[in-house]
Amino acid sequence: MNGYAQISETGMVVDLFCGMRRCGVVTNPATIVCLLSVVEPGEGEAIHGFCVKSGILLYLNAVTAIASMYVRFERVEDARVVFDETPRRDAVTYNCIVDGYAKRGDFDECLRLLRLMRHERVRMNSSTFVGLLAACASSGALAVGHKVIEIVRAENLDLDTSLGTAILDMYVKCGYINESIEVFNKMNNRDVMAWTAMIMGLGIHGRAQDALDLFREMEEEGLTPNEVTFLAVLNACSHGGMTDLSKEFLKKMIIDYKITPSIKHYGCVIDSLARAGLLEEAYELINNLPLEGDAMAWRALLAACRVHGEVRIGQIARGALMDLGDLHPTDSILLSRTYASSEKWEDVGRMREMEVEKMKRMEKKEAGCSLIEMSR
Repeated sequence: MNGYAQISETGMVVDLFCGMRRCGVVTNPATIVCLLSVVEPGEGEAIHGFCVKSGILLYLNAVTAIASMYVRFERVEDARVVFDETPRRDAVTYNCIVDGYAKRGDFDECLRLLRLMRHERVRMNSSTFVGLLAACASSGALAVGHKVIEIVRAENLDLDTSLGTAILDMYVKCGYINESIEVFNKMNNRDVMAWTAMIMGLGIHGRAQDALDLFREMEEEGLTPNEVTFLAVLNACSHGGMTDLSKEFLKKMIIDYKITPSIKHYGCVIDSLARAGLLEEAYELINNLPLEGDAMAWRALLAACRVHGEVRIGQIARGALMDLGDLHPTDSILLSRTYASSEKWEDVGRMREMEVEKMKRMEKKEAGCSLIEMSR
């Protein structure tokens, strides 16, 4: 069952479980944990019911697996019922429910659970905070993040790789780059993920040279960068106007580290070339990609054509976006302004007529209807 669960063969896992039941094999908590990791919502409820009847809920790992299943289905209230009905809870059970509320953005409930955890003298660990800090980072909830960090300090937890990276990432995304550097420097052990997060943060905050210096320091420490690390480096080069370096790092990625670039890596180099006004070179790169060009790369090229008044490549870029089925109204506006900057007024007029016709066709479509039930 574990083997099929690891490759997400849900049907086979369920069939094996049913076979066990038919053969009279006793079900243990480990079987339930495996089963609940892959089941669909309806099946999960049935297994929950089976656990209640069979007494498997006496085992804490089975309880945690059920709560985790409900969290996975975004049914935090159901997970909370399971949690509240459990008289004895450990850190894993708490971490599961805290993570569920964090993903929903209910930070007040997360903090209440942390207080309850301390009251019950359940020892917190890095996993207690990582998901919560990630949610704070994505929503910009810095005030909550600070409260979480205060609890981390009160618990006297070490800044291990996962916790330290989560804190520095939150500071980066909330705009506090100096604080993130301070956390990075205090971390006991820094893996590739931590270095990558710091390099990305420096690049995002306009400190491209610092990002590249940190990358070189990472290499000197003997760590091997991965594809995400190179994406952070190339992004820093693009935003820092380091066009030649972006090409050098792309070559380094391919030749020295044998990493195959994705469209995102090429997109950073294309964006860097376009920002520098090297539109022909950017076009040649995107046109000769070993991968199908994506809309982001073509749109970056089109925007650069507007800045530099390059009509021919701008037309090609808009055509490529149309072929990809990802043409936005702003793309036509960009090309129209490119025509205007080159004083091609007839083309400006033609583009406007095309947009007017497009709007008329949209107006002919039947209006949709939505119903909202209001509480009385």
